[in-house]
Amino acid sequence: MYTLVNNLSGKPKNCNAGYNNSWVEVLNNTDRELFAQASYITNFDDLKVNISTENITVGALEIKDGNSNLKADVASAGGYNALRVLSQDLESSVDDISIGDKYGNHFAEIEPTHSALKVYPVIKGAGFTKCETRTSGTPSFISNQILIHNNQDQDVSVSLTLTSGMSCLIPVGNKLSPNNIMNLDLSVLDVNDYAGCQITFFS
Repeated sequence: MYTLVNNLSGKPKNCNAGYNNSWVEVLNNTDRELFAQASYITNFDDLKVNISTENITVGALEIKDGNSNLKADVASAGGYNALRVLSQDLESSVDDISIGDKYGNHFAEIEPTHSALKVYPVIKGAGFTKCETRTSGTPSFISNQILIHNNQDQDVSVSLTLTSGMSCLIPVGNKLSPNNIMNLDLSVLDVNDYAGCQITFFS
């Protein structure tokens, strides 16, 4: 095994090799002088390298999810092959979200007019265990208290049938007046006419 060490010198020891001082003396352990001629490129701007071939074949490339192993789809777009990007569908008919109690008994109701969750008032100290809001039909239980909400632009009268069998009319102001919400302690059996109001029953 020989060890070669480059050593630049302007005064070659071998006059037969260093005729133009362009030789590099190579120090070595061969017990004789070795020289190598150095070449230098001075016009780098003019140096151009062209590589060409008739056909280059590259194997199939994949983009894949590391967790699910799902692969990206390739689609033809404008004469080119491109990755397919799927738009996210945020329509409620596709991405429904339900809110229910932890026992699975009931789901939160939606007010269709405003697409909002229905919120029922909680009356402290009344000890009510049932609550139901309706805009038509008979409540599913006999109510001991009702909350009437008139969201119309006119005064109306709600017709009720009490547990005593008597009926009564409750005048409720329109939404622009301060009394468009009315809370009454009544034992209500049936509602004869909601008059466009929303009534919350408590028992």
